[in-house]
Amino acid sequence: MSSDPSAGIDYELVLADLRAKRDKLDAAITGIETMLGVRGLASEPSAKPSATPGNDLGPGAFLGMTIVDATVKLLQAKRANQRTEDILSALKAGGIALASSNPINTVGSVLNRDWAQGGEIVRVDRGVWGLAAWHPRLRKKSAEPKNGNGSTEGQKNQTDEVNSGEADNQSNP
Repeated sequence: MSSDPSAGIDYELVLADLRAKRDKLDAAITGIETMLGVRGLASEPSAKPSATPGNDLGPGAFLGMTIVDATVKLLQAKRANQRTEDILSALKAGGIALASSNPINTVGSVLNRDWAQGGEIVRVDRGVWGLAAWHPRLRKKSAEPKNGNGSTEGQKNQTDEVNSGEADNQSNP
């Protein structure tokens, strides 16, 4: 009989299992800290940079940004389509304050308007958003900008050409 207490135990396997559990716990702690708007201290022994995309978006990440700009930054960081609800949560956690009585509708309307105008964000499905670079076939053609009288620039130019033609006809009897 062996007097070695480690006989028959694969400590490398045990260590790998403990590290995997620690990584899951660290991810859960980081998620709760983000939700609460608290950051972990860098002096903590378990604090380390995470390789998961999008974890660098903490409190204040979207300060001073529009909803569209912040959503583009979020989508780029997450590298995945996001639901309107998830976008709203991330925007709030990132420092965007919405005074609307129904902020989910506000975010959805702003994103829908950007999509309709051919912006960087596209609607992948109802309430699901992605970047136009990922879904080029979903990008809408941007509408021509309107001039002051409500017609598009193309309509204005056609009108000018017709009016200038009438002036030419009037000067040559």
